[in-house]
Parts: sequence; C-alpha cells; structure tokens
Amino acid sequence: MTQHAAVTAGPEAATSSKPGLREAEAPSAEAINAFYNGMMPYWHPVLAEADLPDGKLVRVELLGVGIVLARLNGAVVALRDLCRHFQARLSLGEIIDLDGLQQVMCPYHGWSYGADGQCKRIPQLLEGRKIPSNARVDSYKVTTRYGLIWVCLQDEPKFDVPDYPEWGDSSFRTVVMKENEPSKTSSIRMIMGTLDDTHFPWVHQGILGNRDEPAAPDHRVWREGQYLVLQYDVEQPPNLATTDMSAAGVDQIEKIALRYTDYVGMPNVIRLVKDSAAGRYVVWLATCPNSYNQTTNFWAFSRNYDMSPERDSTYEEFSAHVRTQDKPIIESQRPWLLPPFWSQIELPLGPADKPLMEFQRWLEELGIVSGI
Repeated sequence: MTQHAAVTAGPEAATSSKPGLREAEAPSAEAINAFYNGMMPYWHPVLAEADLPDGKLVRVELLGVGIVLARLNGAVVALRDLCRHFQARLSLGEIIDLDGLQQVMCPYHGWSYGADGQCKRIPQLLEGRKIPSNARVDSYKVTTRYGLIWVCLQDEPKFDVPDYPEWGDSSFRTVVMKENEPSKTSSIRMIMGTLDDTHFPWVHQGILGNRDEPAAPDHRVWREGQYLVLQYDVEQPPNLATTDMSAAGVDQIEKIALRYTDYVGMPNVIRLVKDSAAGRYVVWLATCPNSYNQTTNFWAFSRNYDMSPERDSTYEEFSAHVRTQDKPIIESQRPWLLPPFWSQIELPLGPADKPLMEFQRWLEELGIVSGI
C-alpha cells in the first residue's frame, strides 16, 4: 500500500476578501487543508458492503479524494480513482482476469492494476520493455466491519474502527437506516449535532424533550482511550427510543427515566446508549467525510426490548422522522467546519455545552480544527 500525500484544497476553497461575509462562504484553504489532513489517519466508512457486488467497480469520495472500490481475488481493495497514464477514472473501467488474478482495467487505454496499485499490463508496451516502476496508483488500507467498508488514507491508522458491541449480538434487534443522499455539512458537524443533547426540547419537542423544561442535564464528560464519553440522567416522553411502547399501561406514563452514555469514537463515529427500565436502545452513526461540506451517513439502531422482527419497520420510520427534524438545521450551520475557539465565531456556554466544548477541544488537539 502507498501512502497518500497531504491533501491541498482546490479552487472551491477560495473566499472573498470582504469583511463580515465569512459565515456565508467556504472555509479558508488553511481550514480545509487542516480538516482533510487531520482526518486522514483514521478509518472512515465509505460504502455498505452490500453495495459492492462482485465483478463491479464503485467510486466513492473521501476527504476530496476519488477512490475506486472493487473485490479482487476475494478481497475488497481501494485504489485512487485516476489512471497513472492520462488520469481517466478507473471506476469507468472493468475487472479483468490477467494470469489468473483479477485486475482493474482503465477504460481509456487498457492499463490494468493489481490490488497493490501497481500496473500489471500496458497493452501498447513494446515487446521486451518492462512496465515502469512508477506506473502505479495509490492503494489504501481497507477493512470491513458492521456491514460497511472502511478506508484509511494513511498506512497506520491512529485509532481502531470504533466499537459497536450490539452489532451481531443476538440479544438485540438492529435496524439499519439508509439515507438517500449525502448531507450538506461536514462530518464533524454531524457528530457534534448528534452529541448535542440540549437541542432535544427545541428540535424534537414531545419526542426527546419538552420546551417547558429546557434545563440542561448534569453532564459528566471524560476521555477513555480513543473515546470521548458523556453520561447524564434525564427524563423524556415515552416513545420507541425510550421504552417498550407495546407494553401494557405504557400510554399512562408521562415520563421515562433514562441514563445516556454517549461514546464518540474520535473523530467520526458516535454511539448513543440509552438505558431505561425497559432495556437498552442504541443510536449508532458513522460518518464519511466526502468533502468539507458533504457527508455520507451510516445509521444503525439497536434495541433489546420489543424484539419482534415485524416491528423493525416501525423503528426505522421513527428514526427517519427524528433524523428529518435534525437535517435542515445541521445543514444550515456556517461555517461548514468548526471554527476554533479563539475565533469567537461561535459562543458555546458552559456547563450546558460542556460535551461539545470537550469534543472540539480534542479536535483542535488532533489538528482537525485550526483555522476559519
């Protein structure tokens, strides 16, 4: 595998010199480059495994980099989606068999590449001449977990793929929710919005909170390995995400006591664990930063109560409804990337915003948030 070079922001990162317009424009090139380069040494989910059939090539984008995914010789591989010859997209080509091994063939002139990115065939090459050693494309580290394909743009990931212990656990029912299109926001805005519990009474009135009771809970926040952990106790209205709505007498209950324990797998995955008398409900979100202002989200929801498979569609509809409430608000936030604390563009307030402040503080330490 070859290591991808540092990413540099393109022309889209240019900003106006007029003062006072920053919130309506793209971040600076410095901020975009810091985001891309800061996010490179982590595992990112790029595609559901089921969406990569055998014999097909699929293009994805990660941190502004085009990547072609393929199953070659029984393993998923990820290559830079540009032929070394004249920069045509390999994803427009096909998978061929060459000397008993599968290769990715460019549609333009037939150059073919192995799983390591090295060119294995140049049809126009004169007899007796060797393929140049620099006839290769970047290959990236790949793994599969939780039904997803994960890619790291550097040879040594800083952290492991974050844990999702309920996945594959037979004592839980897990529902996967697929979004039809990427979100027009950054992945760190997505994680921050999911971590933020003080918006519950306003955006999710009657579901996750009540505007008549807007007080923030008493947050406990700490770091644990690669995780930022948040824990608090709260009461919420009864619904599918707080209790077993099929249980007798649940319609007579006004509030459900919950303990939230949220795990942010830095910097791009979050797992919200809700424990109540009925059992456990888990919200899991893994984000793929396609670019600084576009994110593909992978959602899953696990529960160990109301276990009938026939109920899964009801839980999926409920989750989609909550997500629909969040989506336009998160997409409206500017700048797309988090501005550093020193800029004072945003005004987080403690103690209510302590979890968000701790998340951003860690991002700044990782170099992911550094400019505006």
